[in-house]
Amino acid sequence: MWQSMMKSIGLLPTEDYIQPRLSIGNAVSDQEFSTGHFKVQVDAQELALTVKNVNGRTIWKSLHNIPFLSSTLGKDIITSEDNGVFRVTETDEKPTHLQTITKIERQDENTIKIYGGLGVKLVLPTHMDYIFTFKEVSNRQLQFSVEILHRDPAMEDYKRILLTYESRPEEHFYGFGEQFSYTTLKGQKVPILVREQGTGRGSPAIPSLKDSALGVLGGAAPADTFATYASIPQYISSDIRCLFMENSEYMSFDLTEPDRVTIRLEADVVQGRILDGRTMLDLLTEYTSYAGRMLPLPDWVSEGVIAGIQGGSEKVKQIVGKLHQYDIPVSAVFLQDWTGQRLQEGGRGGTEYIRHWWNWENDDELYPDWDTLIQTLANDEAGEVRVLSYVNPLLVKCHPKLNVKRNLFPEAQEKGYLVRGTKSVSSESRAYLVNCGLDLEAGILDLTNPEARTWFKQVLKEQVWSSGVSGMMVDFGEHLPLDSSKIVLHSGVPAFTYHNLYPQEWAELNHEVAAELGKEKDSVCFYRSGFTQSPGLMNLFWAGDQNVSWDTQHGIKSAVVGMLTGGFSGFSVTHCDAGGYNSVTSSIPGFKMIRTKELLFRWMELAALTPAFRTSEGITPSLNAQFYDSEDSYEHFAHTAKIFTILANYRKGVLKEAHEKGWPVLRHPVLYYPNDKIARELTYQQFMIGSSIMVAPVLTASASYVKVYFPKDGQDVTWRHIWTGKYYPGDGSYKPVDTPIGQPPIFVKEPREDPELLYALLDYATSYYQKKARPASK
Repeated sequence: MWQSMMKSIGLLPTEDYIQPRLSIGNAVSDQEFSTGHFKVQVDAQELALTVKNVNGRTIWKSLHNIPFLSSTLGKDIITSEDNGVFRVTETDEKPTHLQTITKIERQDENTIKIYGGLGVKLVLPTHMDYIFTFKEVSNRQLQFSVEILHRDPAMEDYKRILLTYESRPEEHFYGFGEQFSYTTLKGQKVPILVREQGTGRGSPAIPSLKDSALGVLGGAAPADTFATYASIPQYISSDIRCLFMENSEYMSFDLTEPDRVTIRLEADVVQGRILDGRTMLDLLTEYTSYAGRMLPLPDWVSEGVIAGIQGGSEKVKQIVGKLHQYDIPVSAVFLQDWTGQRLQEGGRGGTEYIRHWWNWENDDELYPDWDTLIQTLANDEAGEVRVLSYVNPLLVKCHPKLNVKRNLFPEAQEKGYLVRGTKSVSSESRAYLVNCGLDLEAGILDLTNPEARTWFKQVLKEQVWSSGVSGMMVDFGEHLPLDSSKIVLHSGVPAFTYHNLYPQEWAELNHEVAAELGKEKDSVCFYRSGFTQSPGLMNLFWAGDQNVSWDTQHGIKSAVVGMLTGGFSGFSVTHCDAGGYNSVTSSIPGFKMIRTKELLFRWMELAALTPAFRTSEGITPSLNAQFYDSEDSYEHFAHTAKIFTILANYRKGVLKEAHEKGWPVLRHPVLYYPNDKIARELTYQQFMIGSSIMVAPVLTASASYVKVYFPKDGQDVTWRHIWTGKYYPGDGSYKPVDTPIGQPPIFVKEPREDPELLYALLDYATSYYQKKARPASK
């Protein structure tokens, strides 16, 4: 307000009154320069820079007489909870308003360079020189880079670059990694920062207070709307455009103005790519040729459920026996507590949360027969049951745990394998310690140290894989601080540059271990954190920790949003914890958040339609509804498991597309209907499995029906409801569909390719519906 008043009466410095403008020198050629498949032109009449594809379609353009490059002063404020929760407040002061273009030239047949300057005033001592380079790296990928070549003394503190270009008000943006609050990001400013997603994103007061109670877990502190484990500097738009950045430093994409996009990046050199394609799926294929395509899932994942169980060998064997009794196909059990349970107080009037000892050896109290248990389950008469364990890149001090066979924390600290804190004053505190909740601190493995990587790979081989497990949850990757004043990395790379890369390097380490053991084709490792090139290092992703609630921001609905948005950024094979994970226990009225049976049943229905059906007991198993609680819970589990396994043959073809083309298994309808206004704006309400199945999951308590949108399709398409057999035309209309428990709205496209792949699903659904409609008389 004060600034505006000062400006209105002419009391601000002269540069504050300069309007942004782009000046093109008289000697600058306005001809189109071709790289082979792209054309670049500095248009003196339009006062703009334009990039077209080989067919003449504009795929990138700057705004008329507006600088496409600029810079600002100001130091961003990064607030850290030291537990993977970060918040960034951007600070921009004294922006450069002026940009000049002094020359454009072809360096070689694939490369074009543009030279010019940026400034805050018209006089020379306030300029910085740049070079903007376009280089064709393939017939559908045009790489661009910006480098600051020289700064006048007055410009020495201008260390960031802003790239601004044209958009349309009607253009919708998808991607940016795994986003949990929005599918289309038009109108938002998206920070690119890998971090713990926290809780309370955009929630009203009471849910936020509930969520803040999870702060005892360390990583569950309140976070902003865009907090995500997998933040990717990439998007695909409904205008069939795709752009991504190759930098790893913190950046943001400002989509708040209807006519433009501004990318703000903390670096002297920025690099990215503009992609060309005929469809959004084409762009996904092109993007994943760079980011990497997810590796094939072993067939056994589709042959049964992965049951999440905690509590020790006897409990595991008992529940597996019951699963067999109810004819529930079991591919594997996921035993997250194999290293032992570490209980944390849940706050006033609460119970204890179950955490684990991150020392990466089996716990002799819970699993005294660990190796034998794995072999017994593998040789089960009812069919092989595999075991999945758990690992992350943190190491804890083992006191007061008993019967520790090998204490990894002091061993790693002594050898310099942990990230060092800058305030270390003694040998006992050399490692930077992450606070993961009450009385739980851990050191972070320094992945920039080759010796640390070799050492930890051997730990994984000898203490995790050697028992015969078939994979694991590969957790975390988002805890590394951004502030170089807090930590020192072995390689000397600034924390600010390496932070976003850490989860990618963590995935690479685990991928190397599986490959070196020859287990990469028959094992599954599922991750929750990632960066740009993570997808090519993993065969399964998961949506992280949701609340055991119906909540839009952090409950079951957010899991759907996260799975769909991640698919735009290469995370094509993903799933979620069936039932959610985070709970709140409290004696304060209205502050308890535990899983109900209805929520569990609906989440099972959702999980049955993802690439991997894995249940989770949650962080307070004793208070949450579980699949093993009652006969009807087992029966519902059997029913949803049947849906999952019947879809295996169809899903196999969709998984092949994920591996070969980078297309997600779970697809947002906009991928097929980019011109449909309603389809563009769908969030959690609907998704597709491949091209032939439409799903409208039930995500609201006590829902008896949902409204399903059937996009207008020019191919005379109809959608068959699998339970009733009713057909709905693809005419761009909403229709109400009944949703009793056990009958999630699933629709099969008619006509479709390979129709026989879904006959079994239709037959089972018809039979199930008839039994429910006409139950057998007693």
